[in-house]
Amino acid sequence: MCAADLSLRGHEVRFYSRTGERFKPVIEKGGIKLIGKEDELPGKFAKISLLTTDIKEAISGADLILNPLPFFGVQTYAKLVAPHIEDGQTLVYLGKGGGAIEYFRIFKEQGVDKEVYLGDTNTLPYGASYMGENVVRLESRVWELITTAFPGKNTDKIVRMMKEAYPMYSIRKAQSPLETVLVDYNAITHPPPMLCNAGRIESGDKNFHLFGKDALTPAVVRLTQAVDRERMALSKALGIRAYTLEEEILHVRWNPHGEDYVLSLYEAIHTPFLEMCEGPFKLETRHLLEDVPYGLVTFSSLGDMLGVPTPVIDAEITLAEALLGRGFRGIGRTVEKMGINPAWDLQTLNRYLHEGKI
Repeated sequence: MCAADLSLRGHEVRFYSRTGERFKPVIEKGGIKLIGKEDELPGKFAKISLLTTDIKEAISGADLILNPLPFFGVQTYAKLVAPHIEDGQTLVYLGKGGGAIEYFRIFKEQGVDKEVYLGDTNTLPYGASYMGENVVRLESRVWELITTAFPGKNTDKIVRMMKEAYPMYSIRKAQSPLETVLVDYNAITHPPPMLCNAGRIESGDKNFHLFGKDALTPAVVRLTQAVDRERMALSKALGIRAYTLEEEILHVRWNPHGEDYVLSLYEAIHTPFLEMCEGPFKLETRHLLEDVPYGLVTFSSLGDMLGVPTPVIDAEITLAEALLGRGFRGIGRTVEKMGINPAWDLQTLNRYLHEGKI
């Protein structure tokens, strides 16, 4: 979706994929066909300047490198990019906050000595689905991306680059590199309906929609809200001004007349764009395989470090581990794996987040 959207808006785009059958139709047809409800999209064909399986060819001389993929692939891509990254380049991971911290760690391990700028956003710029062949369906745009760098001192540079790439979006400067980690829409919203509808999902119910009203019922939304409020408590302990999930979803905190108003999370989370997304039809999907170890486990680990209780988050992790027979706490992203010493005080932590060292 990123390649198609940016190409249609006049950017020279190079699209890299390691391998895979899904990439072949894109190469054969020379680009990506977009479908969706937005007036300018149906039938639009995005011709891509370069389609390649050569990572060096893809990133050579690039001003901005975007890496949209599930978090469990970040290490692989960081190691692929490391030998070829060039001085002055900017790389932004899209999809789940903390990608810049992971790239920084891998580049350091790989001995990268180039001056590069690493950033990430709290979510993808789009809700989109691969529909087969070279077709992508755009369901919605996120419109606001919380954006940071690691080290945090480079955040202004990352924000400028993202504003150039997405001038119609609100690119919101993160208060801390951990803000993008915490405002993780998927980690907050995916596990509750996945866990509460495990039977329907595992049975392959073809009428199942994760955000449908019969799956995301008021009780399931209350569970989602409980996770969100624990997430807000973590933000408060870090000195980050946090907004509720319902505020974040709506991208608005006041009405046009400046009067305060409140919409319930149930009202905010049920939109035609989210409700149209089919499935998933199995439990072994990124909605748990990514969002539990690299979202909820991270929240829990931060809670342990900061002395903030996360009982609902911990319960979801336990249930996911039992349902899938996986040790998510063992493989998940903890503060230690982010290069953070859990014994640090807040001042030391913030210095590390800003400077990349203490």
